Amino acid sequence: MKKIGAIVLAIILVIAFVLPYIWKEEPITEQMFDFGFKSSSTFLSVQQGKPFVFDMNAGQNIDRIELSLNGNLVKSWEAEEKKVWIEGEVLTFQIPTQGYTLGTYSIQLSGFSSGKLMNNDERFLFVNANNEVQEQEFELLNTHPHNPNNFTQGYEFYNNLLFESTGNPNQTNATKVARVDENTGASVMEAFQPNPIFGEGITILESKIYQISWQDQKCFVYNALDLSLIDSLRYDGEGWGLCNNDEYIFMSNGTNELTLRDPENFEILKTIKVHSDRGPVTNLNELEFFNGRIYANVWISEQRFQHDSRMNLNKIVIINPKSGAVEGVLDISELIRKSGAKNVPNGIAYRKSSNSFWLTGKYWEQSFEVRLLPKNI
Repeated sequence: MKKIGAIVLAIILVIAFVLPYIWKEEPITEQMFDFGFKSSSTFLSVQQGKPFVFDMNAGQNIDRIELSLNGNLVKSWEAEEKKVWIEGEVLTFQIPTQGYTLGTYSIQLSGFSSGKLMNNDERFLFVNANNEVQEQEFELLNTHPHNPNNFTQGYEFYNNLLFESTGNPNQTNATKVARVDENTGASVMEAFQPNPIFGEGITILESKIYQISWQDQKCFVYNALDLSLIDSLRYDGEGWGLCNNDEYIFMSNGTNELTLRDPENFEILKTIKVHSDRGPVTNLNELEFFNGRIYANVWISEQRFQHDSRMNLNKIVIINPKSGAVEGVLDISELIRKSGAKNVPNGIAYRKSSNSFWLTGKYWEQSFEVRLLPKNI
């Protein structure tokens, strides 16, 4: 009897504790209804000054929608008559973009139901230039010798004398600033920085040569007359190219960002985001300033994605420094072909005395003198 009683007790325990888990119903998972921007792209875009019009999926039981840029509420919408939008309904809204500078903004849609946050959808919004990019034509005037051993990083005329900066941490005496004989391409005078400093672009302002470095965060200042070192200034981030407007210095860092800097201490005075009418233009490298515009070489790598495929190493882009808008391009594909070079173009020097540009590149054997033709830019 004791054995039978033990069996019965065991059965009771199984019924009481095991079967509820076996028969337990899985909770009904509430279906996740689609909410957010209808576009599948991570990057949305609008031209500056035009309304940003977008379609979105309403989701489930949503009675209020909020849109924020960079975390700041811009606009909200409520379902009419305190009702909810129909599940799966596609809604069309718009917001103005007057007052927004060119750049990349975080844009977020938030859906609410009876005051409770139900869902978010966050993307990136490009505020792009509202002008078409014009192709700037030019004529080839002459071809000049260029030192094929120079990994050119900066190129500039000052007082009708040609200066060049180079950099390569894998070679001895590769980071230098030089005054160049334009007839031979050979250095007349040189100043060096030790390895592993990777020299980058130069610009010359009030008889001072400013040479930046790639990742060393140092700007070396030389006397333009004898190339003696005057000063060393610090900055944050990478340094790529330099130019000046006779008062301040512009610097590129390989992104779509240009910084306006104080030549006395190299502090940032303003940041400019460079966009075409299609998106940010990244990989900005060597710079030159002429007639109120910045001319920039474009360097390409797989790590730096270009949103506007027209802007590649075959182009020199013309930038409005006040807005950051790309207004035009020089297509230098034919010059690259003529050079026979295997390395990229990287050198833009405007010569006032001849109203011409000298264009060269890394390890190129030639520098091409060109003149811009009349344009509509």
